[in-house]
Amino acid sequence: MPSVLVVGGGLVGLSASLCLHHHGIDHVLVERAAEPSPLPRSRGLHTRSVEIFRQLGVEDRVQAAGATALRMGRFGGARTGRTLGDSAPLEMGLGRPDRGGGPLGQSASPSHFCFCPQVVLEPVLRDIARERGADLRFGTELTAFAQHADHVGATLTDRASGRTETLRADYLIAADGAASGVRTALGIASTRQPPTHHYLNLFFRADLTELVRDATFSQCEIRNERVAGLFAAKNNTDEWTFHLEYDPAAETPADYPDARCLDLIRAAIGPFADGLGIELLARGAWDTGTAVADEYRRGRIFLAGDAAHRHAPWGGFGANTGIADAHNLAWKLAAVLEGRSREELLDTYRPERRPRAVLAVEQARLRTEFLTRYGVPTKDNADVLARHLDTDAVMTRYRHTPDGREQLPVEALTGQSGTRFPHVPLQAADGRTLSTLDLFGRGWTLLTGSTAWDRAAKDLPLAVRRVGGPADADAPLRDPEGAWAALVGLPEDGALLVRPDGFVAARSDDGPLSPATLGRVLREVSYARA
Repeated sequence: MPSVLVVGGGLVGLSASLCLHHHGIDHVLVERAAEPSPLPRSRGLHTRSVEIFRQLGVEDRVQAAGATALRMGRFGGARTGRTLGDSAPLEMGLGRPDRGGGPLGQSASPSHFCFCPQVVLEPVLRDIARERGADLRFGTELTAFAQHADHVGATLTDRASGRTETLRADYLIAADGAASGVRTALGIASTRQPPTHHYLNLFFRADLTELVRDATFSQCEIRNERVAGLFAAKNNTDEWTFHLEYDPAAETPADYPDARCLDLIRAAIGPFADGLGIELLARGAWDTGTAVADEYRRGRIFLAGDAAHRHAPWGGFGANTGIADAHNLAWKLAAVLEGRSREELLDTYRPERRPRAVLAVEQARLRTEFLTRYGVPTKDNADVLARHLDTDAVMTRYRHTPDGREQLPVEALTGQSGTRFPHVPLQAADGRTLSTLDLFGRGWTLLTGSTAWDRAAKDLPLAVRRVGGPADADAPLRDPEGAWAALVGLPEDGALLVRPDGFVAARSDDGPLSPATLGRVLREVSYARA
């Protein structure tokens, strides 16, 4: 029987599969759809998500997939106008507060943002997972499940043939989307906010190359007497999304047949659309309502991604938050399944991840109004702009708290307990340049500049990584600029204990961690079995 059953084969489910494989955990993934949705949906991977894919060894392939997406121009920028043809660029960010980034600069990372629409990325992740031996079953639906004392029983149905199969797994990850059947069946309640807007997501093909040749964009808001909505670029040439606003009090999606949708797209493009061939490729309805599950765990079942948190796409926090959910959960499941940690470790999933979803929901909602979304000050939005946090603060500079209370992001990553370890370039003994983030992965790590910890760590299940200064030629890792010690602020004989996901669990200058207590502290923070 597999150790984990993953339900849902979108970005979050596939990321969970890759994370579980990274930790050597056998699993089965089921997805009711035979093929990925053609709708672009999520379009960008934040830096933190790319760092996660770096740890999984797939960053290059993800970036290569993203490089195929844009055929012209760049991702970024915003425009607004009565039509796409007469739209003007926004001067962005003038009202957005600078939240800082520390001595190495904001978002200091070996990775960088990747524009890669979900419809492009999902097949790549699917191929990689299969290449690595994952058991992926697309076109297969979870039609029943039940929890038992020592496993989850599931009934799987092949949607093409109707054949059913019974499967047992130690745990189940529900990554089955905003309408999660697993969450609904469990009766898990959510904290909700009503929608502010309703949209039809219209994915279409039309060659707008000449119209946008010197005016490429990420989003372009359109408002005229016939239509209101938002263009979102997919490749900046011939594939586009138009999010068409509608009033649910007056109409429903059924009142918008394809012919009417095409007519409204033409009205949004403007005169350039006269005689232009436009093909509607896919469509779907959505709204800006929010929901965050009150529970992230019910026994042996965990919620991740949209199954746990749903909100508007403004800021691009949705899929990226879900990828981080999977990353957080996978190493904990691995530690418990392999007998290294107690079940209580899994209880840390909710207090570490739910506050991040609550913050993402809040920040996305603050970006509802178009000008405010892009930091453009108006006479009405000063209060909202003052509450904006930059993407780095929301996605990277957050700090876990043991009790799950919300805590504002730190001003800079300096190795504080509960934060992602900061990126510093290092030089390996063979001359290669690598990042401090490359030192973490499948197990616990002790990072130090001193040999004083070697004896204490000798028989413990962790890797000791010694980083020497510019003059320390014998160190297995060298910091040529002396940056990491200055950034982290440890004494010469200090050390940091880092989790498999790269988050600092303890520091020697901030608590009981010392060579004499290393074993005890490691047992406590890893929930080690006696």
